[in-house]
Amino acid sequence: MMTYLFMAIMILVCIVYFYYAVKRSASQLTHSSQDNFSRVRRVEIAQEEAMGRLTPSEARQLLNDLDQEVDSQSNQSRRFFSADVSLARWTMFSVVALSVLGSVSLYQQLGYATEVAFTEDLRKQQLTPEKITRFLQYRSERYERIEDWYFLATDYMNANKYSEAVSAFEKALEKPSQNAQDHTALLVEYAQAIFYANDNQSSPKMLAVVEAILQQDPTQAIALDLKGVAAFSQQNYLGAVLAWQEAIRYSPRSVERLALLSDIAKARQRGRIDYQQVAPIITHQLAVKIEWDEGDRKWQPDDVLLVYAVIKGQKMPVAIQRIFPDDLNQPILLTNLDALMPTVTLAETETVDLMVKLSSIHDKDLTKGRIIGIKESLLINTKEIFAINVAL
Repeated sequence: MMTYLFMAIMILVCIVYFYYAVKRSASQLTHSSQDNFSRVRRVEIAQEEAMGRLTPSEARQLLNDLDQEVDSQSNQSRRFFSADVSLARWTMFSVVALSVLGSVSLYQQLGYATEVAFTEDLRKQQLTPEKITRFLQYRSERYERIEDWYFLATDYMNANKYSEAVSAFEKALEKPSQNAQDHTALLVEYAQAIFYANDNQSSPKMLAVVEAILQQDPTQAIALDLKGVAAFSQQNYLGAVLAWQEAIRYSPRSVERLALLSDIAKARQRGRIDYQQVAPIITHQLAVKIEWDEGDRKWQPDDVLLVYAVIKGQKMPVAIQRIFPDDLNQPILLTNLDALMPTVTLAETETVDLMVKLSSIHDKDLTKGRIIGIKESLLINTKEIFAINVAL
């Protein structure tokens, strides 16, 4: 801002100087004309006096009036600046050049050129990961906003630059957040970055962040998972089992549950923890693998699959999962935790019918969707993974 003000003052001074220089030049021309007029008029007065048309007193009065008029016009043409128009011209040129160069430099320094170049690359689809990272770095350092630091941190996470991501998350956390949920979500990703930056090992720093998250949201599944990791690394296998079982309770995704079940089994084996000591949270389950012909349909961004387990003759599901197409490469695990009605779960039946619907992520009503697959009379609590072909 001060630079802009300085250049504006310089331009104003230059314009004023140039104005006075031009005016002085015009004044010189006028003064020269006045001198010529004064000489001619004096000659005329002298001739008229000689011819007797004017008396000596009248001639003196006319000459005095002429001198006063010339003096008055001379006083009006006095200046505070140099009369050299050439100097004003060069001064004007120098100030304009300095202003142009200063404006360009200021334009570059303020970063407008960076934003224009990024927009142009985006329009031409010429963005590279390196260009995106540099732009996010510039935005973060310039605006110092929480969302800019967050975007930079997630970019580092995607590039497996976990140490840089930790630093960016810490910058974001320094900024006040208006939403408690957003702050908790930011802490969760920060804890994950610390974990990955430490070679997938627990650390006191990570555990402190996890405890802060769980104080705000005791049901946060990722934080509970990391708490189990910390307990397992400290050979607190009972604590690991308890934390991971809570993580399963609040984690709706089958992929995460399968991984947690594997971790729990490992912790039970290491700590010799039987099911009498800690009862399993998942008592009944059904594993399903969805298969389809990839040539029949290309998944849309808002596609979601609803996988139902229903008791024959009933309409209300005893278990349901919402599955995104990206998760279909893993088995889908329906458990006694996935009931719509707390009183009716997979624990109340031995066999179920399986139904798959194609729906939209925007639909809140779980009854909506097109049925694309049905498989009947599937046994609960078997080690078999049931495959179901869907017609898209």
